[in-house]
Amino acid sequence: MGGRKDIYKDAKGFDKNPDNINRDGRPRKLVSDVIKELDSQGVKPVTKQEIQDVYLRLINIEMSDLQTKVNDSKQPALVRIVGKAILSGKGYEVVERMLDRSIGKPDSKTDITTNGKDLTAPVIVFKDFSDDAN
Repeated sequence: MGGRKDIYKDAKGFDKNPDNINRDGRPRKLVSDVIKELDSQGVKPVTKQEIQDVYLRLINIEMSDLQTKVNDSKQPALVRIVGKAILSGKGYEVVERMLDRSIGKPDSKTDITTNGKDLTAPVIVFKDFSDDAN
């Protein structure tokens, strides 16, 4: 453990050539950079309608076909991730969520005030208490 404490002086790094110091660090990869990169590769954004279509089609194919799509590395990420989730032990919950997102949740009616009885409008009577009314 009796090593040199001034070993940094022999280094041929930034202290010898301070022009090479990148004080800001590595530039961050921004979302806009990723978008430009994907755009240059020909990858287009997915529309809402396309997501709905793929959801409704994935729940309509046979499990063996779905497994094939999940195992195919050339499939889009959405198809592989959603397909894997459907094939997991929680397939019913996944399909239910997919239907809720693509079709919408069913209408639900909740009666919290009348226990199923019809509401009756209260009768309001206005009386004139002014001096001129007599």
